[in-house]
Amino acid sequence: MNHREVLLEYPDLEDGGGVVSPADLPITVLSGGLINETWALGRGYVLQRLHRIFSPDVNRDIAALVPHLLAGGVPVPSLVRTRNGEACVAVEHGDAAGTWRLLTRVPGVSRPRLNTAAEAETAGRMVGRFHTALLEVRHVFAFTRPGVHDTSGHIARAVDASDDPALSSHPLRDDVRRVVSELADRVERWGPVPSLPRRLIHGDLKVSNLLWSSAEPAAVTGVVDLDTMASDGLDVELGDGLRSWCNVAAEDEPVPRFSLEVHALAMTGYLGVVAPWVTSAEVEALPAATERIALELAARFAADALRESYFGWDSARYATRGAHNLARAQGQLFLARVLSGARPLLERNVERALRAAKRL
Repeated sequence: MNHREVLLEYPDLEDGGGVVSPADLPITVLSGGLINETWALGRGYVLQRLHRIFSPDVNRDIAALVPHLLAGGVPVPSLVRTRNGEACVAVEHGDAAGTWRLLTRVPGVSRPRLNTAAEAETAGRMVGRFHTALLEVRHVFAFTRPGVHDTSGHIARAVDASDDPALSSHPLRDDVRRVVSELADRVERWGPVPSLPRRLIHGDLKVSNLLWSSAEPAAVTGVVDLDTMASDGLDVELGDGLRSWCNVAAEDEPVPRFSLEVHALAMTGYLGVVAPWVTSAEVEALPAATERIALELAARFAADALRESYFGWDSARYATRGAHNLARAQGQLFLARVLSGARPLLERNVERALRAAKRL
């Protein structure tokens, strides 16, 4: 089964002023995604083949939660149902094997970095609207990713990999063991994971999962990649998002550059929306949250540097998958050091943002 045969499973669509079969619409590759294969279909749709890490059931969650997000003023893609009313098309065999889905296309462009610090405030407000839209929703997820933010579990797996006799001859083992040793010490000093309310979250709020207008000042026009939605704490949601927004260096650069200005503006935007309902415990957890995510990722990349299991790596810059993952681990560990030293400044940013929100 090829693209055309998949698209024949869908009803005729309105696109560009006319109603046509989706199989007759022009299709082009959309680059930039690390996981799912993605194509632009006509003017108003996106076709995706999901990575195998996602079960078809993830589409049931998206279908259930998207109406609440749209009602809350959060622009997100909607699933297009097949002729039979299904949320996706499953192909079992052949070159096109996998789970396929068709989505409406949200206007805007995806990019890997914020262009200005001021955009962080805009992004923070949109994320606040996202969480507020789902605040009263009760949803049991059909698809889950257990242990995504099991901090102690990630450290344990990195330790196991560095101590695994089967990996003792790996050329990167000594470098990885140095990373893992410091990680274990830093996680212990970071302290216990806070007990926070479970919220419905996006789960992967990196900059590229926000769509932006081309006009200046840029506005957030949409939130995409909803496969990672989950029930978890706001600390991991914001910690992960801020790691992307505030680090103006690439993930695998040896010296991360964390912008305190971006952090302050992001907190101003976010807390300005959620202040009426966010708890004091959630606010108190925010300054340390990004350090926790950096430690988790450093552990995951360190284990992957030896087991060489991570699905994405840059073969043009690194000789092996392991070498790229070691660079990622070292970069995230450096970021954790920076964030540990900056904790008082991060606390100040959160406190100021909350005071400003309460004056609104």
